[in-house]
Amino acid sequence: MIKAEELAKGLISKNSNARKTQATTMMRLIGGLRNFKNGDLELDAKESLAIVEAISILEKGAQILKKTAKLRLEDEQRRAKRRAEVEKAVNASLFAKLNTVGENIALLSLIDFHKISWFNDDRSGVLYFYRDCHRECLKSMVDSIAYSSEPVAEQLDRAWSNFQEKLPSLKQKHAALILRITDMLEQDKAGLEETVNRI
Repeated sequence: MIKAEELAKGLISKNSNARKTQATTMMRLIGGLRNFKNGDLELDAKESLAIVEAISILEKGAQILKKTAKLRLEDEQRRAKRRAEVEKAVNASLFAKLNTVGENIALLSLIDFHKISWFNDDRSGVLYFYRDCHRECLKSMVDSIAYSSEPVAEQLDRAWSNFQEKLPSLKQKHAALILRITDMLEQDKAGLEETVNRI
């Protein structure tokens, strides 16, 4: 029978609640078998032994699932704590303070370069993707750092150095896109101000 530690490591990927539910279901099945064995039906020795053996196997399985649920819960709590620490660090980092179009497009091209192609000729689509890209980049950084065991500060320092080193060339590479988004944002702002003035 597979061990709890192996289940918890993800050979069968289910969260702690799913494992706990499985263990509870198995315990109910055991109860049903005991009721069946002690019920009105007359069972011969072979049938009684088969039910006793089935109950024994199910009890072992239920205990393994309970232990797995506990191990999984501990792992989920560790991951949640790590993620919260990483999120706090990323949101307090220099990356969170980036605010120019050039910086945001450069960061996006480093973190999720294929999304640059999403900035097509559709005006509303470009602004929609742009307005969300800085938040999405920070989220991707959190996801990446949270799954590494390396200290958060070291990863952020290395990432910042890498970003600063590549920033000039990335701004140059995406200069046309940066200019286009800047113009669109200015036009959008002017349109909003004109609407407010009319009111």
